[in-house]
Order: sequence, then C-alpha cells, then structure tokens
Amino acid sequence: MSGTRANLLGAQGARELIAFLEGGGDGTIELRPDPGARARLIRLTRPTDRDATAGRDATERVSGRLLDRHVFELAPDPRRPVRAAPPAVPPDAVVLTNAPGYAARFAAGRGDGVSAHVRVIVDATDPRLRAARWSQPVEDLLDLHERTFIKAKECAPHLDGGSFVVSVVGGVTEAGVPLPFTGLFTGLVKSLALEFPGADVLATVHQDVPLDEVLATVSAELGARRLIPVTYHAGGLRLTPRAVPTPAPSSEVPPPGPGALGPDALGPDALVVAAGGARGIGAPILEALAARHRPRLVVLGSSELPDEAGEELDRSAFIRAQVRQGASVPEANARFDRLGEARQVRRTLAGLERLCGPGRVRYLRCDLRDGAAVERALANVDGPIDLLLNIAGTNRASGVAAKSVADFRAVRDLKVRAYLNLKEATRGREPRLWCNFGSFIGLTGQRGETDYGAANDFLNTSAMNADGEFTIGWTLWRDIGLGATPLMRDFLEGSGEFTPTPTEEGVEHFMAELAAAPDAPVTVFFGDKERAAIRAAVPEFLEFSAGAPSSARAATRPLPYIDRVLRRDAAELVAERTFSMDRDGYLDLHQVRGYPTLPGTFVPELAAQAAVALVPGRVPVVFEDLRLESFLRIYRADRPEVKRLTARLLRADERESVVAVKVLGDVVAPNGVTVARDRVHFSVTVRLRDAPVPGPAWTHWDEHGSRPLRDPYHVPGSEVLLREVFKSTTGTRTHPLGRRGRLALDAPELRRWFPDLLVPSVTLDGLVRVAVLERVAGRWTPVAIPRSIRRIDLYGGHTDLTLAALTEPVELYVTPVDLDLEDPEPDNRAIAVASSGEVLLQVKDIIGAVVGYVDQETGEYVDRERFDREERP
Repeated sequence: MSGTRANLLGAQGARELIAFLEGGGDGTIELRPDPGARARLIRLTRPTDRDATAGRDATERVSGRLLDRHVFELAPDPRRPVRAAPPAVPPDAVVLTNAPGYAARFAAGRGDGVSAHVRVIVDATDPRLRAARWSQPVEDLLDLHERTFIKAKECAPHLDGGSFVVSVVGGVTEAGVPLPFTGLFTGLVKSLALEFPGADVLATVHQDVPLDEVLATVSAELGARRLIPVTYHAGGLRLTPRAVPTPAPSSEVPPPGPGALGPDALGPDALVVAAGGARGIGAPILEALAARHRPRLVVLGSSELPDEAGEELDRSAFIRAQVRQGASVPEANARFDRLGEARQVRRTLAGLERLCGPGRVRYLRCDLRDGAAVERALANVDGPIDLLLNIAGTNRASGVAAKSVADFRAVRDLKVRAYLNLKEATRGREPRLWCNFGSFIGLTGQRGETDYGAANDFLNTSAMNADGEFTIGWTLWRDIGLGATPLMRDFLEGSGEFTPTPTEEGVEHFMAELAAAPDAPVTVFFGDKERAAIRAAVPEFLEFSAGAPSSARAATRPLPYIDRVLRRDAAELVAERTFSMDRDGYLDLHQVRGYPTLPGTFVPELAAQAAVALVPGRVPVVFEDLRLESFLRIYRADRPEVKRLTARLLRADERESVVAVKVLGDVVAPNGVTVARDRVHFSVTVRLRDAPVPGPAWTHWDEHGSRPLRDPYHVPGSEVLLREVFKSTTGTRTHPLGRRGRLALDAPELRRWFPDLLVPSVTLDGLVRVAVLERVAGRWTPVAIPRSIRRIDLYGGHTDLTLAALTEPVELYVTPVDLDLEDPEPDNRAIAVASSGEVLLQVKDIIGAVVGYVDQETGEYVDRERFDREERP
C-alpha cells in the first residue's frame, strides 16, 4: 500500500485500515470524510527506515504546511561588475529580430547559420502589445519566439563557452511593470540558462529606448553578476525578479477590496468557468468550490466523453484487443490513455453534479487552442462570469536538442493561445475574477522546460497587467497530476528539488488565495526542497527575496553585526552586538598577541550595517576618518563581549546620506577586571547613496623589477597571525612602483563565516596588509596593525563573495615605493583592480603601528623592541 490513499468508506476502506494496523505495507493512509463536507484530514504514517534515519517523516509534517507562499515582484538590484564587459554583439553572432529597423543595423544574413553567440532583439514597442489580446504584432511575436527556440536548438552544440542574449525593447513600463508578452522570452531564457551552464545566457528587458542604449546595457550585463538570468531596466533602475515570503491570506486579513470574491461571495447564483480542470490538480479544486459554494459550473475540455464512466479497464487486455484489430502497440497505448482520461473526466463531472445539484454542471468540448471553438463554447454560456479558472496545461519535458518544434508549440500554445482565446471570447463580458494556474518553473526555469517555462512566465506577466487577475505558481502535487505518475514520483524522490504537495494542502492554498484575491497578481508556492535547490544554485537569491513586498515596506537584508536595536529614531540608532567564540569562531583565525581579535578592516562592515539600519534603501560607498582606538578581542571563550553601535545621521539629501558611527564597549582585561567603561573602540563616517558607484580605470603594472616577499602575517609565531579564511593574498612582492599582490579568496570559507556582509571586508584586510611589503635591513619585513585610514572607496557594490566568483584575477597595488606606515601625515594609496582595469576598492592614507618583523630568509619573528635593539641599522 505504499503511497496509497483511502476514504475508508465501506468494506474496502475497512480492509485497508486493518491491513495498515496489522503492519502490512508502508507509506501513508489518508482518512477523508465525504467529499461534500468541509475538507479535513487525518494521517496515519508508518515511518520508513529512511524516515528513522532522518529523524522525521521526509515528506509530511504532522503540523504546519509543506509549502510557503511567496509574492512575485521586481526589486532594485544594482549592477555589480565581475569582469570586463564584452561587446554586446560579437562579430560572428547570429541575430534574430522582428523589427526591420533593428535588422538593418546588422549585416545581411546574420539570422542564418549557427554560431556560439546568439542575439535576439525583440521589438515590443507596438501599442497593441501592451494588452494580452490577439493582434498581428502578437502573431509576429509568437513567430519570433518560436524562431528563438529553433535557433537555440540549431546552435546547441556550439553554445558551450558562447552566449545567448534576448533583449526585449518596450517590454517594461517606466514604473517597472513587465508587459504581458515579456514573459514569453524571460521564461524561455531562464530554462535555457539552466540547460546551458557553460554559456552566458541572459535576457534584458527595457523601456522603449534607442537600440544603442539597449546594446550598452547588454554589454554591461555580460560583465556583471546576476542572481537570475533576467534583468529589467526601467525608471533609471536595474530590477531583478524575486519571490518575497509573504504570509498566506487568512481570516485575520482585512476584508477583500472591490472586485474580490471573499470567502463566502460565491453562492448558488455564481457562475464559474473552468478552462480545463476536470482532470489533474483542477479536479480537487473544482470539488472544493462545489462543496463550499455550490455554484453553476461550466467546464471546457478537449476529451470526448464516453456515455458512462464504466469500470476500470485492464491495460494489457485492451492493448491485446487493439493489436488484434490492426493497431500498433504505441497506438493502442495512446488510445488506452485517452479513454482513461475521458472516463476520469466523466467521474469528476458526476461528482461535481452531486455536489452542485442536477443540471448545474455543464461540460463543453472544445480545443482551447482554437479561438473559434472557444468563442462557440462560451457563446452558449449565459450570464456574467464570476470566476474564470484557466487551468489547462500539458508537459513534454526534454532538452532543447531533443525537443521537437511540434512539442515546443503544443506545450506553449495550450497555455498561451488558450489564454488569449479566452480573453477574446470574454471581451465585453470580462469575468469578475480570473485565476491562472501557473508553475514554480515560471519563476526559476527548469532544464528541459523551455516551452513550459515560457508559457508560465507569460501567465505571470499577463496577470501583472490585468485588473482582477492573479496567477498561482504551483510546484508538483504528490497525489494527482504530473507528480502522481510512478515515474515522476521516483524522479521527485531522487532529485530532492521539488516538494510533493499533498492534495489537501494544495486545495487549502487555493481557497485562501481565492478568499483574498486579488491580493497579489502573482504568487508562487514552494517549500524546503525548492529553497535548498535555489540556495545551492544561487546562494544570494533567497537573501535578495527576503525583503517584504515593495508596496508594503522596504526590503530588508540580514545584518549579522546587529543583534538588538536599543533605540532608533529618524536621526539616531543605538544597537547592541554580542561577540562570542560560539558565533564568531573566525576571530580565532585572526589573532593579535595570541588573542582572537576582530580585524580593524572589519570596522567598515560594522559601520555599514549600523548606517543601513538607520538609513534603509541606500548602500555604503565611502568611509572617512576611520580611527581604531582599541582592540575588540575575546580574552576568554566563556566570557562574551557585548558592544554597542551608535549611528547618527549628520546630513542627508537627494544625492547621499552621511552617518557617523561609533563602536563602544567596556574594556575588560584578561583577568576580568574592567579597565574602562563605554570606551570607544572604533569610529568612522559613512557615506551612503542609492546605488553603487562605478570604479575608475587603472593601468596594470608590468612585472619588470618585481621581487617576491613572504607574507609576514602567515608566519607561525607572528604577533599578528592570520589563518584559513584570512589567508586572502598570494604572489606578494615588491615592485619599482610600490608593493603588490593578488587576491586569493576562499569561497567556501567565506560562505561559512561571512555570507551576509555588505562590504568586501576580507578583501579590504588583505589589501591593507600589502602595504607592509618592504625589506628593512636587507631581509626583515614589518608586521603592522592599522591605526587610522583617511578614506575607503567601494566601487561596483562588490562583496567578498562576488569577488571570489570572478573568473579572472584581482590585482592588489600599494604606492608609493617609499611608503612609511608610521608617517603622521601619510600620502599612500592601496587599490584592488579587476583584470579589465576597473578599480574595485581603494584605500587612501593608512597609518599603522609596526609591532614586529619577520625574517624573509628564515621566517623568524622578532618583536619591535628586540628589533630596535638588535637589528635596526
């Protein structure tokens, strides 16, 4: 009985329950009441060996739901360059477009042949494309969409190491709302990007702007970090789609607004039209509506129904009989499936009529992809439509290279053409509420689902442009539909990427969405498995999505150096942070005189978090007058250190906000004696702006005259000893123009210790340390600690994780060649530079204190006092 379900009505149900209680079978039995009653559920679950190993049921939670609700929206996401920006259109690129003006820009014949680089430029500026209605521009767009798939199919063997870029011009409003047909191309690109990980695949969506501006943006995006392979450019902002965790509507939410149905608004006089839904996940949804509201129901479907539902047929016997009549085995199998589907539809309709009453359920046969057929069907439906459920869909997953054009068209059109046909057939009698059944894949894409992903993202963007319409993005349901097949069940268990949703939970989610609709135009449901898959592929995406909807409140981001806000108003914030070895184990990897110590270069991070907490919505770009007054150390593992962060707004205007930050605490000696109270550890001024600042250019030095030097901070016995994640440089050496090194970040260790930092703090630590590289008395290199820094500039919005992801090296430079770290009037400069020559980080006028020296020949460390006594010339 593995995976079975029973209503436990009658003798057969009793036998199943007895077998379960006696220990027969495994899996889950569901006890359900009569379908006409309010849905309730009791589960009896027999733990499997795998469950015992995991310590809990792998697929069910006794309390709570498996899926969480997320609202789809676009949010600002400043560009972060990660490499030199390549040309928007390489000379050998294949170019497709639906606009003669764009085609004329490129050489004749560029749409022919194959290449490792494909460019699709979509002209969506025609006013008729602003609404999801049939028109000639729509037909032309669907043709270009199909040609885009065909070109991907032709070029698939060549794309590894190449690029595939789709740009939609006129696909988003100035307010940042994607127009309906944008989703066709963004959904396709999301799936292509997963299928071709070795290619640079992206979509850019623009307002109606000149082609040169589009191409400049494409070039910049090809050199930038992207959370998902789609960016929108509207109103002067770069926007990225996200899925914001948002509580499900409940009885506690405010009453539904105008046009919403509300939980009890559907009554006996209401008319519900379902396009599809007599099979698959639509059937229990319709049953729930019928049980609660008893509306009039009209179901549109393509199946030719048998006169009676009849008994279940045996597949083998049926196929043998068909073969004897001259059919092939594949033909016989297909006929059996169609007959089974038709019988299932018949049973669903009979059950709905029992709930709604005789004559209140109609089935109208039509091909939803045929506009005339849909017009004829709905012409026979009287009265205003209270709710239209657009449920129909099909799936034929396979990779681009193997997928036929006919399959691509069939999957796409059952959602896209059906949607447009329904819109046309209800023109002038628009439904009071319209609900599309979409997919989680519309948000993320999926390998082998270029057609399904495109169709579902189209439903997303269409709903964002229509009043009284919403799209629900489902993950797979466990007991019904695609997820219920044995093959798909095995796939779900093996992949671990999808939450197999119990039917009852899916129905509950739908009823909650319906009660509050149109609360949000697009919602997406997914659970722990989907989150784990997203986190593994794009670690930052869930963090990016963690903010609340922009219509409700500003996006938030984890601030790990702020535990508790003690006081806050418009001009000042006081917060608290407890440092301990349990949570801050990385401090043991940065020791000063043997004690775990916060690096001085982490002060900008603490200040950035305090400033952002005071002034949300802006990003730190400059730090000024950084002063390191006393160490922040942990002397004993059993004694946490509590510190206070104060942030005071000095001034703010449209350009920037300026915030003064201090970090204070009681200074406690190793023996536990309090040396000072409220002593200032650090102070700095932070400048914040609306977006990161682009970096200036730098000319790389050649290697002539370079001399390698041992990094003195990694030598055992050094007074300042750095290990593991803080070993962030390599190739340290002197140069006739100054000192230099190369960034060497450990990405896994960064993700372990510092996944949420705003500032590239480990990079900053490594860069400042390059300043010590010199030879004193022929063989000694100083070990120093920073005391003050006049200015730090951040460029491009980078973090340590984005810099660690760069495929080309980051070079570190410090000037001048005769730098004196202890000069009270410093004039020095340290910069981190991308291979393209773009400056990523700049530090000016460092003052340090030399605490000792390392012998470059032996690795011996001597302290400052001994060196001055014995070695200084």
